[in-house]
Amino acid sequence: MGHTPTGLGDGRGRIEPAGRGVARGGASGAVLCGLCVAAVHPRASLGERSAPRHRAGAYRDPPARAQLAAGAGQGSGPGFGAARAGYGCKGKRYLATVTSASAATKSRGLELSYERLNRNIVELALPAVAENLLTSLVFFADGFLIGWLHDAHALAAVGLSSTLLNTLQAVFQAVAVSATSMVAQLYGARQEDRAARVAGQATGLSLAAALAASALAWSLAPRYFSLMGASPETARLGTLYIRLVLLTSFAGYPMSVIGGVMRGAGDTRTPMYITGLMNLWNVAAAAALIFGIGPLPALGVAGAGLATASARLLGGTLSFTVLVRGRSLIRVSPRHLLRWDGGVVRRIVRLSLPTAGEAAIRQTGSLLFMRIVAALGDVALAAHQIALNLESLSFMPGSGMSVAGTTLVGQSLGADKPELARKSVGRTIAFGAAIMGAIGVLFALFGPGVAALFGATPAVVAAAGSAIRIGALEQIPLAIMMTLSGCLRGAGDMKSPMYATLAGVVLFRVPVVYLFSIVFGWGLNGVWLGTALDFTGRALLLYALYRRGAWAKLRLA
Repeated sequence: MGHTPTGLGDGRGRIEPAGRGVARGGASGAVLCGLCVAAVHPRASLGERSAPRHRAGAYRDPPARAQLAAGAGQGSGPGFGAARAGYGCKGKRYLATVTSASAATKSRGLELSYERLNRNIVELALPAVAENLLTSLVFFADGFLIGWLHDAHALAAVGLSSTLLNTLQAVFQAVAVSATSMVAQLYGARQEDRAARVAGQATGLSLAAALAASALAWSLAPRYFSLMGASPETARLGTLYIRLVLLTSFAGYPMSVIGGVMRGAGDTRTPMYITGLMNLWNVAAAAALIFGIGPLPALGVAGAGLATASARLLGGTLSFTVLVRGRSLIRVSPRHLLRWDGGVVRRIVRLSLPTAGEAAIRQTGSLLFMRIVAALGDVALAAHQIALNLESLSFMPGSGMSVAGTTLVGQSLGADKPELARKSVGRTIAFGAAIMGAIGVLFALFGPGVAALFGATPAVVAAAGSAIRIGALEQIPLAIMMTLSGCLRGAGDMKSPMYATLAGVVLFRVPVVYLFSIVFGWGLNGVWLGTALDFTGRALLLYALYRRGAWAKLRLA
């Protein structure tokens, strides 16, 4: 109910996860080493498919998801014409100089056909599902560990902190979406060095923004908790947690942009490997630092914050290293990072604005929403966080289908196959709704029992169990909403998801939740019922906008 792991969905107060923890020696060390090798040597897992073959005149569909990017034409458009020369990228995996789209590199693009549609969906969705599952397991583990402190203040503090941190994350997700789109379009035109220039500028921009945003959040953290109506103890713990996490934000936030760049180039596995390593680190460090193991002191919430900070540093460092060493399908050289290109930066910012606007609307609604939840008391807030941790596991299929829909719709329209694009929309929605609907049944049957495993007080467990059962009702509408949003972005329609988000916040997210929970006195159950109506309304509006068919007439080229 609420936050989607992509950072583009609707949060009930969750940060885009970044793992925590440290694992040393023994079997854990061996696992980490194996993941390190996989992360920095993705060719070992991608096999021959990751080794492009040069062939003059070859032109295949973009090898990665293409989304948004209106004006970032595939071979045409201002500043991105196919006939314009590349920057002379060096290395055996790239052409020395890109002179036109016809002097191309044959890479692992999708074979766009009806016969391969199901296979394409699975191949595109699985890495995204795995990565997002790993990130959600981090918060599942965090909630589980914090819950065993038997301290409602601690659980509430982490939940409120996540809302603020997720607001910051939304900015970087917007940049990541733009970078993904631009890199994908340029890779589709086989202008790989120019794609590297975009990647370098996006990475540098995200680093500068991370430093500025972190300084602002650090100073405003105490006021934020006061505004949210948190108790003094919850505010103290939350401020401590946020400030510890922000210590390594210079690495954590750019990591999401680098991951988007890699996906745009066609590498969805390396971000997954890095996320897996980060999560192993997180779980080990969080357990050790929260409760104290051996000589380590029991730090509680502070331990969770330190674990998060260390994992974000690890993930950001690995991502940057892979990018600059060319261990992914794209390589960014120092000149791409250090040489400021105002035209590229302006294009990135312009493409990011609609997504950022949607995120601003969503996060404003989320802040008001969490203010309502906080007004119900620490027990309700803690129960909400437990239920949200459980429900976040169901976001994975919807997120994966959203990624698959973005890629298939974007590439199909780019290949002038609008009927295949429509077929892709229907198929990805069907897959997502079927899987998430089945998960909803499991929530209804077993959700309350699983909530009890968090070790919270009986009152918190009872409230969380009731909330997760209500959350089962929203799984199919949520699947439709998530998948359709991704498909429309793949077509270049960024406004429809923004309109749906605005309608959901104004009509449901705030007023209906307040009416049900406060005015009618339904408490946390009213919160989750209101959000179920929110997701249903957004899904219906997105479907109506999709049926108008304007998206099929858009072309990114």
